[in-house]
Amino acid sequence: MTTTRFLFILFLLLNVLFFAVLRGCFGLGSLEEQSGVSIELNPERVKILGPVSTPENAQANTPASPDQEPEKPVCLAWGGLSTAQNNRLISLFSAAGIQAATREVQVPSSWRVRVPPLPTREAAEILTDNIVESGVDRSSIQIEDAGNDKFVIVIGDSFRSRQSAERYFETIKSKGVNASIETRNTAERRVEATVDKKKAEELLSGQPFARRYKPCSP
Repeated sequence: MTTTRFLFILFLLLNVLFFAVLRGCFGLGSLEEQSGVSIELNPERVKILGPVSTPENAQANTPASPDQEPEKPVCLAWGGLSTAQNNRLISLFSAAGIQAATREVQVPSSWRVRVPPLPTREAAEILTDNIVESGVDRSSIQIEDAGNDKFVIVIGDSFRSRQSAERYFETIKSKGVNASIETRNTAERRVEATVDKKKAEELLSGQPFARRYKPCSP
């Protein structure tokens, strides 16, 4: 037998043997089966992956936000407006089917520092001299008739804010003067309506008084 023929036969036998191994003819199982056995014997090597995230899944898993509750109507008041603005405001509300009404209220307008009322002008003048001696300028002191036979000593000018009056009051108090802050009110006509803020602002959009509202006072 020639060498070439021997090598040819050996090559055929090797191919047959390799094919038999692939088919599991020797009890070893196919490569696919061997792979399955390996997984069974080594479960720790198996990793379970979650479902693939897709836009549809992400949207389905996203919790739906609860619907926002509509804002509840509240009583709102517009004050400090001119007569024409008050009439315009009422007209706009009426056209939208919202009932509005006008009401006159007393609101703080100024503050001043004064001493408690005295029974006679003479007593007020004597106390005024004492206040001047404590270091207060006489030109800043006035004696007013408070009615009912009472007289009031007012120190300083009227203030447009309570903060300014309080600062001046501390100065007078530091001089040993027994005084207090008096709040003076004026009448103000207001337009009041029960409506939610957002709807009111949309209805009054473009008006200079659209946002000049505040809660209704008792």
